[in-house]
Amino acid sequence: MRLLACNKVFLSLCIVQLFTLSGGRPRRKRTVSEVQLMHDLGELQQVQLRRRWLQMRLQGVRSGEAGPRRPDLSDLTPEEVQLALDLLEQILKSKHS
Repeated sequence: MRLLACNKVFLSLCIVQLFTLSGGRPRRKRTVSEVQLMHDLGELQQVQLRRRWLQMRLQGVRSGEAGPRRPDLSDLTPEEVQLALDLLEQILKSKHS
């Protein structure tokens, strides 16, 4: 009985050591298709995040039929404002070129 318990403890320690050495990394390298799939998934998530952000921003914007109206920009962060200003500058520069 004592030998069986020692074997279980030894086996458990070996398994823990194996996981510790691997550092949580997979035991084999990923194939090119797996890496490409992960890359595509990351891009898709970024596109969806941008799309949701843009839809939130456009909810308060109405069409120009009812007359000119400024969108409410009070809830934009300073980074978002700077990004919008940089984009507008790029558009103006591209029109002058």
